[in-house]
Amino acid sequence: ATVGSNRVTVYECGDNSVNVIQSYSDPCTEEIFYTVCWVYEETGEGKIETGLAVAGMRGLIRVVSLSKLKNLFTLMGCGDSINELKLHPTDNNLLLSASKDNSLRLWNLKTRRCILIFGGLEGHRDEVLSCDFDLQATYVLSCGMDHSVKMWSLQSEDVKNIIELSYSYKDEKPFPVLNKHFPVFGTRNIHRNYVDCVRWFGNFVLSKSCENKIVCWKPNLSVKKSSDIPDQSEVLHSFDYGNCDIWYMRFAISPDFDAIAAGNQVGKVFLWDISEEPTKPAILSHQKCSTAIRQVCFSPDSTIMVAVSDDSTVWRWDKELRSGT
Repeated sequence: ATVGSNRVTVYECGDNSVNVIQSYSDPCTEEIFYTVCWVYEETGEGKIETGLAVAGMRGLIRVVSLSKLKNLFTLMGCGDSINELKLHPTDNNLLLSASKDNSLRLWNLKTRRCILIFGGLEGHRDEVLSCDFDLQATYVLSCGMDHSVKMWSLQSEDVKNIIELSYSYKDEKPFPVLNKHFPVFGTRNIHRNYVDCVRWFGNFVLSKSCENKIVCWKPNLSVKKSSDIPDQSEVLHSFDYGNCDIWYMRFAISPDFDAIAAGNQVGKVFLWDISEEPTKPAILSHQKCSTAIRQVCFSPDSTIMVAVSDDSTVWRWDKELRSGT
């Protein structure tokens, strides 16, 4: 699925093709969507219904049903534009948003309410551009225009309790949204400019700025320097590539954790094989693709990679399976 302007488009990857199967337009022509996320709902018959959560400039989260062909509901509450949405890895009812209002919000899609806000006193000082859950859903990563990367815990008792309460709360009073002002880790030492993409890689972190590289580093939660919040880290590796000194360019990690891919501003995609020792990237290009590749994404089985470009084109690359594998 892709977003652009006020439109959401759903594709199917067939045999050597990418086919449009559904498309939606927001009722507001002034809306500009920035992010889309797959969401899943368990029906009463034990089946899983697939949908989309989309958000952007107006700060609204639209949840769209693919089977019912309509907008199911809209979540409101963010103070400004929403730059990224992420689904909780173990609970399909929980959705995380990163916003221009300097905060992250955790939403319960089943009960349609905001339950938790990360931000405030020791939070981001500027627009939050990207966020990610670790696989065990113990921590959330965030990064933004303040050049920082922060880590927030989901394991404290108050966080666990508010998530549990969000399913059963029936009081007529507004839901008591929990505010978390203090991350468990924060650093500005990795990058010297906007940090526009951050992802977990096991216990390590991958992040990028407009510095022509993706940095792999390890946060140290036990070392404290000048404040009560740990800020020490160790850089492990740098994945360097060229012509990517503009911001809002997202990289991706394959679901099998064997590859990292990132596009640049002249239409090339850099692909690193990380199943062994990191080497120089393979460069994927096409003569008709010459504008910025804003985002790349892998299929669940890691065999297909899709890239989206500033000229509204979608590019597909297939993994060649070696004989005997």
